[in-house]
Amino acid sequence: MIDAAVEVGMGGVDDLTASDLLALARDRKAAEDRAAADLLVVAARWADLHPPESIHDAAAFTVPGCEHEEPIAGEGAPLVAEFCLAELGTVLGISTTAAKKLVGHALELRHRLPRLWAHVQAGRVPAWRARAVAESTIHSTPALTVEAAAFVDAQVAAVAGRVGAAQLDRLVAETIKRFDLAATDPTQDPEDGYLSVDPRHATLHDDDVHYAGTMRLEAELDIADALDLDRALGHGAATQAALGSTESLAVRRAKALGDLARTQTALDLHDQGATGDRDVDGLPAAREVILHAHLDASLDGLAMVFGQTGRMEEGQRLVLLEQIKDWCADSRTKVTVKPVIDLNANLSTPAYEVSDRIREQVILRDRACVFP
Repeated sequence: MIDAAVEVGMGGVDDLTASDLLALARDRKAAEDRAAADLLVVAARWADLHPPESIHDAAAFTVPGCEHEEPIAGEGAPLVAEFCLAELGTVLGISTTAAKKLVGHALELRHRLPRLWAHVQAGRVPAWRARAVAESTIHSTPALTVEAAAFVDAQVAAVAGRVGAAQLDRLVAETIKRFDLAATDPTQDPEDGYLSVDPRHATLHDDDVHYAGTMRLEAELDIADALDLDRALGHGAATQAALGSTESLAVRRAKALGDLARTQTALDLHDQGATGDRDVDGLPAAREVILHAHLDASLDGLAMVFGQTGRMEEGQRLVLLEQIKDWCADSRTKVTVKPVIDLNANLSTPAYEVSDRIREQVILRDRACVFP
């Protein structure tokens, strides 16, 4: 049935059923992929027919801001005469630069990524996926050797080309390190670039506090650590729900992260067998944060949008009274009540050393150096 529709063209498409339309779409997509694979073969063969001779320059890409040029394919691929690419581009209705890329990708796949090339020609990998891999291996910095490109080819072909841009970047970076290419490239500073930078970090953005009293935590973790943390947060969120929490999953996961932090802080891993001041549990307090909160007693009982609001000296931010109550109510929080420091009082001491109380008053009162 579908073959008849294909033969008469798209004029009778309105008469097709839903299943016929899906079959036609699949057929057209397969034809498009086959045509793209065939175009790579044509481009490679066009390059074979036009090698650079003594009177012709080899095709290359000009690098903006640099004196050198990059070849259209990597080491081990044949060179192509510059003049022939404009003619191919004209026939295909694309620019000369696009024609360079097409031919370069075809040569890179055929000569340096043969496994991936075979997948494309067998219809197992779309041409556009293979070309994305070729683009990365051609323009890698430092350039990939034939052996390094073969390593990338083996890794990508093993998953039938199903790699995203980020995965491909990591694979190329791993290849450069594995084959020690940075050390052999005189233009590459071994102390510079992404090869020597460990991206892992955990950063608390305490300068950006939400009006609800929250902060943003950003982290880049090892894959295993990230997966373990995700499972731990999921377990903590599920435990809260089982105990009757009606908060959203996102909120429960955020609270689970806080619980996890306090639990880990309470573990006596760094001082096993030592003696010293301990809480009744024999473990240090899980939370010991010094905060300077100012709440106006005259506002007690007044209805406010977010509840009674005070001010914290740390970061000059607002804080809710209910938040302070929640912090202090946690059984693993160490609470120390200090006398109120009058910022207008004239504190003094006959001693040479400045007392902690005076030091704290000056910091809270001036918040910055006031030396003239």
